[in-house]
Amino acid sequence: MSFLEHLEELRKRLIVSLFALVIGMAIAWPLVPTVQKYITRPLNEPSITQQWYYSLETFLLRKFPDAAKDFGLEKPEMPKITPHKLNYMAPLEPFFVQMKISMITGLALAFPMILYQLWLFFAPALYPKERKIILLFIPIGTVAFFLGDLFFLNLVWPLIISFSLRYESEFLFSMLNLTHFVNFCVRLLLLFGLIFELPLILIILARTGIVEVDFLRRQRKLALLLSAVVAAFHADVLTMMAIAIPIYLMYELSILGVRLFGRPGPVEDTAAESVPAETGLGPPSAS
Repeated sequence: MSFLEHLEELRKRLIVSLFALVIGMAIAWPLVPTVQKYITRPLNEPSITQQWYYSLETFLLRKFPDAAKDFGLEKPEMPKITPHKLNYMAPLEPFFVQMKISMITGLALAFPMILYQLWLFFAPALYPKERKIILLFIPIGTVAFFLGDLFFLNLVWPLIISFSLRYESEFLFSMLNLTHFVNFCVRLLLLFGLIFELPLILIILARTGIVEVDFLRRQRKLALLLSAVVAAFHADVLTMMAIAIPIYLMYELSILGVRLFGRPGPVEDTAAESVPAETGLGPPSAS
């Protein structure tokens, strides 16, 4: 393909991806109140640490009543709920936030189609072995991205919000802004989705022979440093730890994944795979 033909193909893939995003936004628009209610859930529920403490006390009193009483544990009180509301300062601020949430949710719905269009653009330039490896990225990469977001929303996000609300006192009260709240949540959603893609990316690089497990093992200190650097862009210590620890754990999981799945399989026909799949031509014969 010529340069102009490549541009035409890229334009076609971008149009299809944009069309998929618009459809995703249309589907997501009625779901915006549900999504907004879900991400604001930590504001209207007991903190996750209070829930853990109550569950632990209940378990100890039920399983070991005598020992619990000896340590002074009595009937635990239900965690107190202090509802909080978000505030907005501009007249159309809630509408623009609703648009942003619908766009992010629509992007999540259209994510498999966008990855597929990206695959269709690059596939003709790949060799058969590379096409088989990269094709796995679409379903596995989508699942990994959503797992990262679910991990963030159900564990990290409640911890961050409960930590922030602990500063309330008779002298301090929270006035959380709607836009800042949603922007912070969306930024961390994207970050955790990418963090959970790390093992898959490194496994693909290992399968193509770009990285090796011994190299990854030697770079543990550098990975720890980079995890801290990425986390340092967030102000409070708890958020930094909540980001740095998963990044490094994903790196360790990547080492394990590369060790198990990263070794390239035996090459059955090197000559047949030395040219792109669509040509069907073998290597040039020696004259």
